[in-house]
Amino acid sequence: MNLSMLVAIQHRMRKSAPLLLLLLAITACSNGNGGSEQGSNAAPPAPAPSSVAGSELPRLRLPEGFRISVFAEAPEARMMTWTPGGVLLVAESGEGAVVALPDPQRTGRATRAVNVLTGQRRPHGLAFHDGKLFVANENQVLRYDWNESQLRASNPQRLADLPSGRGHSTRTLVFGNGKLYVSSGSSCNVCVEKDPARAAVLEMNPDGSASRVFARGLRNAVGLVWNDRTGTVWASENGTDNLGDDLPPEEINDLGKTAGDFGWPYCYGNRVPDRKFGGDENRCQSTIPAKVEMQAHSAPLGLAINNGNMFPVDYRGDMFVAFHGSWNRSIPTGYKVVRIHLNANGEPESGAQDFITGWLPPGARNNDDVSGRPVGVLFGPDGAMYVSDDGAGLIYRVTYGK
Repeated sequence: MNLSMLVAIQHRMRKSAPLLLLLLAITACSNGNGGSEQGSNAAPPAPAPSSVAGSELPRLRLPEGFRISVFAEAPEARMMTWTPGGVLLVAESGEGAVVALPDPQRTGRATRAVNVLTGQRRPHGLAFHDGKLFVANENQVLRYDWNESQLRASNPQRLADLPSGRGHSTRTLVFGNGKLYVSSGSSCNVCVEKDPARAAVLEMNPDGSASRVFARGLRNAVGLVWNDRTGTVWASENGTDNLGDDLPPEEINDLGKTAGDFGWPYCYGNRVPDRKFGGDENRCQSTIPAKVEMQAHSAPLGLAINNGNMFPVDYRGDMFVAFHGSWNRSIPTGYKVVRIHLNANGEPESGAQDFITGWLPPGARNNDDVSGRPVGVLFGPDGAMYVSDDGAGLIYRVTYGK
């Protein structure tokens, strides 16, 4: 049974038995030689049989001392955020829903799934600001009043319209320096956009006023994170397809204080012209180069900076990026979470280093055996890392030393 069949089972069972509890929890712990162990604890509502939920965990590999477990089941789980009271919310884009996953006893396992919003248009980015819930749908940014005790969002207000339709549909948002930033991917693989709000990151006030294109030339900046040490927004970028297995590099970009042009569709990486699309050195010299270049077609999506205290000191302040994985590379790549070491000034001191691997089996020549596709990365109030997976329909919890 392949991954798509398993996810379909999860979807059907969630619809027909939303209160079913899964009694099996599987935990994998990496050791020095890549071994794993299993354990059990309190389980959340489960739409899938135990043979599906978390069955890939023994395949996953982490550095010594780290443990990974299933926190919750969430079909088509994408970006996540924390409520002011410490409840995890996740956007289930394909379901058109935003779901709360409370863990009131802090067991490391959600006890239930609560529909916060339904009927949304591919919701993706989530954030709280001044006690309000912000949701980035494909076509608009909405703001809701929030009731923590009832896990309820109400009184929707449309703050901004976003371009929608063809091409990349994800819209991600983040707050920083009193502003709201929203990414909007391109309408195509490679083209000159007619709408300046596509292939861009927009900046606006928290009420949606004074909206402007802040950064352009970003083909699909799916992940956004505020870097406190640089005082700027950082973004992942998915590069152009059909330039070969190893071009163009995927990117991590610092959007900077004033942003500007990051090159697409004419340039990529360190100001390299895309000559298949008319790029040249003169044009590319005026663009902003990537801070980190990564393996082409890895599909970097969510990214997070570890500001917690659970992980070892050497991991604190580092950036972690989810690689969703390739779809058109002759030999598949990605399907993992990587770490980028940042120095005291918040600048990269390394390239991407493997942190969680195993969703793509070693030596795999196609995507048939892929067991998951990481999307979002988020650190919790407890210091643990949470990773969403829209392939397996799961949210994982990563801890250290416990």
